[in-house]
Amino acid sequence: MQSSSGSNAKGGEFKASRLGRKDHWNSVYDQEISNFEESGDIGEVWFGEDTAYKMLGWVYDNIEDTDARILDVGCGNGHLLLELASEGYTNLVGSDYSAQAVELAKRIAQTKGLGSAITYLEQDFLDPQDVARVAGTGGFDLVLDKGTYDAICLKPSDADAAAVDQRAIDAYPVSVVGSLSDSGVFLITSCNWTEEELVARFAHHLESIGSVQHKSFRFGGAVGQTVATVAFRKKQQH
Repeated sequence: MQSSSGSNAKGGEFKASRLGRKDHWNSVYDQEISNFEESGDIGEVWFGEDTAYKMLGWVYDNIEDTDARILDVGCGNGHLLLELASEGYTNLVGSDYSAQAVELAKRIAQTKGLGSAITYLEQDFLDPQDVARVAGTGGFDLVLDKGTYDAICLKPSDADAAAVDQRAIDAYPVSVVGSLSDSGVFLITSCNWTEEELVARFAHHLESIGSVQHKSFRFGGAVGQTVATVAFRKKQQH
């Protein structure tokens, strides 16, 4: 398992963290809205620009239809979608459960002249009705996740604030399936889980179709990556 700042691995799992709480992210994006208004700074690019551009490179290589319907779950400031819009992709949706994140993303897109190219909206990705509302009748050709599943894996349980909310973790892959078209692809980047762990965690619902290589490091004789990016599709019904 890979580790990330603010998470505490123990026995192969994580303890709940503020990074899994909606009020934390509302506060973060409140501050980033202020920063953007004052200086034009769009805020943090989660996992860094190199990781983001590796994801985008996979999209450019594998999703050639620029009218493909694309959803960025937990879009934050909307950086991935801004880059896709700049490359000519036209059917883009960003969702986040933080109203402040959605507001920030909208303001940035408008400033860059891309306000009409991207739809941003609030969404509870763990609510089946909200998933169906955003997915519509056909679903998305591509669903992107850069750090959202990581945050959900740190969401505190209602019964025990120190424990993670296992129901939320279990609901996430079901929501991914509900968001995808029949031939749709899910591309996820995580700093908490290795490629092998992601494949195992989604195995009941999705099958891996590839991965993206990131910078590696060697420690204690083992080689690893600080982040993992894996592409999935729905399991085919036989």
